[in-house]
Amino acid sequence: MPELMCCIVGLLLPAIVLSHDSSYRLPNALKPLHYDLRILTHLNAPQDLRFEGTVQIDLQVLHNTRDITLHAINLTIDEARITLSTRNGSRSHSVSRIERNETLEFYTMRLDGELQTHEQYVLGIPFSAALNANDVGYYSSSFRDPKTNQTHYLAATQFSPTFARLAFPCFDEPHLRATFQVTLGYHKNYTGMSNTPVSKCVDHGTLRDYVWCQHEPLLSTSTYLVAYAVHNLSSLPVVHSETHNNVSFRSWMPPDAVRDGSFTANFGPRALSYLEKLLKFVFPLRKVDQVALPSHKFSAMENWGLVTFKQTRFVHYDDELMQDKEDKSFTVAHEYGHQWFGNLVAISWWNDLWLKEGPSTYFGNLALDALMPEWGSLQRRVAEDLATFFCKDMYNDTIAISRDVQDSKSILGQFTPYAYEKGSLMMRMLHKWLGDEVFFMGIRNYLRRHAYDSVRQSDLWQAMQEAADLQGSGAAAGDIRLATVMDSWTLQKGYPLLNVIRNYSSSTVWIDQARFMLAADGGEPTCWWIPLTFVNQRQGNFDETQPQFWLECPSTGKTLRLRKDPAPNEWIMLNPQVNSIYRVNYDEPNWRMIIKTLNSADYGSIHALNRAQLLDDLLMLAATREQSYDLAFSMLEYLPREAEFLPWDRAVAMLNDRGQLLRGDQERIFRTFMKKLVTPLLLRTPQLNSAQLRAKSGSFAALYRLAYKEACRYDAADCISRVEGLTQDDANGSQVSADYRLIADCTSIELGNNVLFQAILKRFRASDSDAKKSAWATALGCSRDFGQLRPVLDYLIQATDKVTYNYYMQAVTSALERKHLATEIADHIMQHAKAINSKLSLKQIQILLNRIIGDLITELEDNQLRQQLRGLDKFEAQLQAALDRRDTNRYWLTNRAEHFIKALTKHT
Repeated sequence: MPELMCCIVGLLLPAIVLSHDSSYRLPNALKPLHYDLRILTHLNAPQDLRFEGTVQIDLQVLHNTRDITLHAINLTIDEARITLSTRNGSRSHSVSRIERNETLEFYTMRLDGELQTHEQYVLGIPFSAALNANDVGYYSSSFRDPKTNQTHYLAATQFSPTFARLAFPCFDEPHLRATFQVTLGYHKNYTGMSNTPVSKCVDHGTLRDYVWCQHEPLLSTSTYLVAYAVHNLSSLPVVHSETHNNVSFRSWMPPDAVRDGSFTANFGPRALSYLEKLLKFVFPLRKVDQVALPSHKFSAMENWGLVTFKQTRFVHYDDELMQDKEDKSFTVAHEYGHQWFGNLVAISWWNDLWLKEGPSTYFGNLALDALMPEWGSLQRRVAEDLATFFCKDMYNDTIAISRDVQDSKSILGQFTPYAYEKGSLMMRMLHKWLGDEVFFMGIRNYLRRHAYDSVRQSDLWQAMQEAADLQGSGAAAGDIRLATVMDSWTLQKGYPLLNVIRNYSSSTVWIDQARFMLAADGGEPTCWWIPLTFVNQRQGNFDETQPQFWLECPSTGKTLRLRKDPAPNEWIMLNPQVNSIYRVNYDEPNWRMIIKTLNSADYGSIHALNRAQLLDDLLMLAATREQSYDLAFSMLEYLPREAEFLPWDRAVAMLNDRGQLLRGDQERIFRTFMKKLVTPLLLRTPQLNSAQLRAKSGSFAALYRLAYKEACRYDAADCISRVEGLTQDDANGSQVSADYRLIADCTSIELGNNVLFQAILKRFRASDSDAKKSAWATALGCSRDFGQLRPVLDYLIQATDKVTYNYYMQAVTSALERKHLATEIADHIMQHAKAINSKLSLKQIQILLNRIIGDLITELEDNQLRQQLRGLDKFEAQLQAALDRRDTNRYWLTNRAEHFIKALTKHT
């Protein structure tokens, strides 16, 4: 095939740029059936990083039309060479006019005649563009070979969610699935790959040492899952998975990472095999390439047969945190969950993004827990997600997990923890409500019914409902309609608080619901369909999570007769294993009976997730005046005997959240309390340089890290002496594991160890390891000397490379957590707001604003803040939420802080 033109000079057809249109969806007159995509990639770096290609699209006409509208953006199209003919070649049309709508990213071809319903056509479009430099579409990246010091360039795709249109003209909506034939052209010095194996390669014909390699056809898929790459990365040996098709895995990464990439590379085949057996649906491909890329828009991308990862989220080095290894393994498991949820069964539109991200997250968690049970990760990850949304969703700026989106920007904005972690909690709710048998029957039927098709969330509810009806049991059996129940959780924001008032003589309870908010500042009336499962003190079975009753919506409340007739002197408890996202406020006698059990040797009879949630609920109810702080702190008295991580983690986080707001004498009293609280935990924790500590993993390691972090943070004498007792070799890591080294470094720097500060700064500047630099930036932020820290912050935020300036977040958030330099850090952020706005993400800026404004670190007036941040779009977008949070926190300081300190003092 002759080489395609690398650029087009002039457009031969009249082009019109359309004004804004109200509909961002493509017209429904045409349906793509198949794409024949040919891409020639030039990596004559760094001056010549580009590609050119042609796409031929087989189209089915659904409605008579004279227009063909598809997506294309930032592509140079040779419009004189566009072709359109019937599938058999008997008739053709020419393009009379081109219309572009940059807002909608539409490319519309007005034809000289009308296409007739049921006809099939082949549309051919030649195009070219530079490889993108921002990790989306078809983009360029590079790595340096440390042995030769040579920089190597490569090209890879990131098409999700709406970036395929940057690489080739296409119908770039997830429900418009089609088959693909990909042919790649590139220099012989490189490796080319796509979703499927290569079927044949031939010499290019006109470009010396270039080849054209055709890949096997790709089964029906969404455009955002098409993938290809051209690179000279190194590979690990092929691994075969224990799947039906004996899928072969190749893992690719820069040469200096090969030695450390084997764990996650081998974890991928295991995860795929586990999920195939669990879901009972054969993974349909024969090969998977796992590619660890130096740069990547997201942590990873689940493309069928070509799964791409950001290198730092795939390769695990021996001296990194154990938590990092777990997180990277979860990322791998999550991507293979997508092979069924998102790839096999696509979403119809991006409002239901959670419908692919939530199940992939949940089943990724199940896979990780099954394959690495010694990590105990499932319960910790569930607890972390619950804590996140009990906190996030009590503010008015929260969102529903399923919501309307239209343009590319709002679609990209869907990729939040709501789609992933809260979506996963929705799947867990279904699992706990329905039970194993019904849940997995419904999931497997859902996958079989909608394979190679697209769905809405109602399709999932229907599959689950049918499974429940067939079994005649479970949460959705009988008159309860699962769609009604689940829509109340996915289509609205927030979560409920249940008030439970017992009649101790009749074994009945009165229950009502209302949305829980930290500040009762109004909002629309809200209610949920809420599963009610009670656990009795004497007959407590926290594994029984299927609903015994339902609290309907709408409802003014209801009286229930409890099934096991609890005695007046025993507690009842709702929501075993916190299977649903709601808080519970019991009457005071019931709270006191729960507290009595917690303060006894029998505290472990209450599930660890529920112990954590009881602490969370009561502390938050005290913050909103629903309960007293004296009651909350009487519950905390049991904590020094607590042996598990989850309750400790939740309680400490809740207390630190309030302590962050305190100043002066109140802060000193709080610090004294926290020191007393965590010291018993530290005293039963092994020494920092002990073999016993190094041998611990999973929840034990998490608990011990928390003990050291909090004890040193609050100047517990034993923690300080343990850190100061380390030799320099210990501190440099020969004896102290990576899991604790950051805590030791931070404590030493906070105590004024300037030699260590300068040594870490030197290592930071010299290292290429993201994990190490992130830890070191956090340690540098522990300094109490702003004169020492300011040049570091200036260096980070003034850096021109993204990798370096992103460490600014680690340094400043570490400093803000300790508050020694809160005012100076807030000033530094405001002084560099313009650079921060251009370099950091919206999410990062939200975190900064919530800390420096929401937590009252700066007392700048609203108008002054708005004036100072005017024109900085990311700051402006997050400012009001931070101001609202500041008002909420001010209310607490005015009305509840005194009660908090009084109760805290009583229990110190």
